[in-house]
Amino acid sequence: MPILALPYWDTIGSFVDAAVTECLPHTDRSPRDLYAAATPMVLWCWRARGTPLEQGRIFRKVMIDQFIHLGMPGAARGSQATLRSTLWRMAEILNPSPPSGAHRPIARSAPTQPYSPEEIAELVSWAATQGTAVRRRDARTMLALSLGAGLAARELLEVQTTDVMIDTDSRIPEARIIVWRGRTRVVPVLARWVAPLVRSISEVPPGGWVFRSGRQGSTPGQITDFLTRSRSPLDVRPVRMRATWLVEHLTQNTPATEILRISGLKNYAALDRLTPFVTKFVSNPDQTKKSLSEKHASDRE
Repeated sequence: MPILALPYWDTIGSFVDAAVTECLPHTDRSPRDLYAAATPMVLWCWRARGTPLEQGRIFRKVMIDQFIHLGMPGAARGSQATLRSTLWRMAEILNPSPPSGAHRPIARSAPTQPYSPEEIAELVSWAATQGTAVRRRDARTMLALSLGAGLAARELLEVQTTDVMIDTDSRIPEARIIVWRGRTRVVPVLARWVAPLVRSISEVPPGGWVFRSGRQGSTPGQITDFLTRSRSPLDVRPVRMRATWLVEHLTQNTPATEILRISGLKNYAALDRLTPFVTKFVSNPDQTKKSLSEKHASDRE
């Protein structure tokens, strides 16, 4: 049983087991070797990238290469080569190339499930009960940046104290985050997350990284490493936090064009896919879904 993946084994375990079982008859590698390669790969894809647990989505050579270079940058070259060789062989078995002239249909993946209010309360408790003051600060920062500003994992890692604008002159303090790389924009922080964010910034040196201050750079594996070390049974993922943030804006009837602007999304399809979840947060779901559809149609025109 892999120790680092143990908190998430109920979710990814059956998927990894099935992949290893299917590969064993077609390779001379031992079960231990297959598990040692597949487990960290699947965990990274699911947690850091938000990739659905589907063999056709995870066991691809392009995804394997991304995992080797981004998910385990500190590993020795020999270890990287060994894992890549094993994973490539698994990909050949689990996700063989289609015959010439055939085209694999592109399935539409299910939208990411947002957190319920009860689950958000559990996340706040999780952050407050981390083992050290530094981990409590970083967990609180992750929630503020992802649930409060909807930042994707790679954007969360890039935020520095100088990127956060705080206005304390108004009756209710406000905060905005400047996203510089990729989808450049200014994102307002939801009111309930301003105070936790301000507290985190006060504990970080000026100009430093807001999340995991003191690191030399940023790689997706830094979030996976932080979450893995917490060994929590909770499903803590920035991709779900971002979906929750989008749903909250939909619930508040934020104009669709404004949601696209502050989220960095480029089309309305991503919002339309989340509208079924809005029914969990409002008292009149049918009217809400109708008004959202009308609003999106109007915005398109």
